[in-house]
Amino acid sequence: MKKTPGLVVTFDPSPDFFQNLNALLEQFAVVFLIDNDSNRETRLRLEQEALQNSPRLQVLFNDKNKGIAAALNQGFRWAIEQGYDHIIAFDQDSLPASTMTSELLAIYRTHPTPERIAILAPQIQDSVTGERITYLKKRGAFSMRRVSCQTDTLEDISLVITSGSLNNLEAYKRIGPFRDDFFIDYVDTEYCLRAARHGYKIVVACKAVLHHRLGSQQQKQIGSLTLRPTFHSPLRWYYIHRNRVVMLGMYAFKAPHWALYDVMVGSYAFLKMLLYEDRKLQKILAVMLGTFDGLFRRMGPIAPSRKRWLVGE
Repeated sequence: MKKTPGLVVTFDPSPDFFQNLNALLEQFAVVFLIDNDSNRETRLRLEQEALQNSPRLQVLFNDKNKGIAAALNQGFRWAIEQGYDHIIAFDQDSLPASTMTSELLAIYRTHPTPERIAILAPQIQDSVTGERITYLKKRGAFSMRRVSCQTDTLEDISLVITSGSLNNLEAYKRIGPFRDDFFIDYVDTEYCLRAARHGYKIVVACKAVLHHRLGSQQQKQIGSLTLRPTFHSPLRWYYIHRNRVVMLGMYAFKAPHWALYDVMVGSYAFLKMLLYEDRKLQKILAVMLGTFDGLFRRMGPIAPSRKRWLVGE
């Protein structure tokens, strides 16, 4: 079996990204990097990195920002064409612990039914707070519960993020590609729910740790209650609400446990935004526009006119 490659998607990454890239190159024989039309300075730096690390670092430059879903599909198709069975994908702000990859592969190889695993995810640790996240698992037809890592693996998890996850490419071919038209947000959620409907499992390898920044959260206190508003940009609020509407139309009856959970989480996030975040009017407008476009299935990248309303470009 060929050694599993790494995949990373970039779009105007911070300077810290290149430290993350070095960590990836230490763990993978081959890293395939897809750049979604970053700024000129980043592109030049990536070209230099590719020359210095050839052939272990291969870079594909897209001529426009195609979104995270399209870039993931490009990377997965590349891996299939190269004859790989699996690929481990990363966001640009994710840093794997030194043993993350080896722990993932060890769990996969010793699992009793690896062919039924679509995604083997790591334990996510917030790179700012150090907090280790819990995972969502179906409890009944209309509810989910959070579970934490107490054993080597968590089985039959409902949702994980793509970053740091080992993906079974044979399962990917059967499940189908990520939804390009989502562009960003809910891309991994939709794929996870679709994988489950195809009879595949999502498993967490608890000893495989990925340091990952969970948005731009800021901690706020109300007495003894700790709140963490996301401080997403208006554009992200647009995509989140547009794609949420589409997702509810697709999965409200197929996965009601997820739908009820997502509506509650979305309402809570909106309330925290109203209480604590800046640019409230722009974000409220983004929610309205996203909801409207979701209802009428206006997908893909945001229309230029809508983008100007939200960010002034």
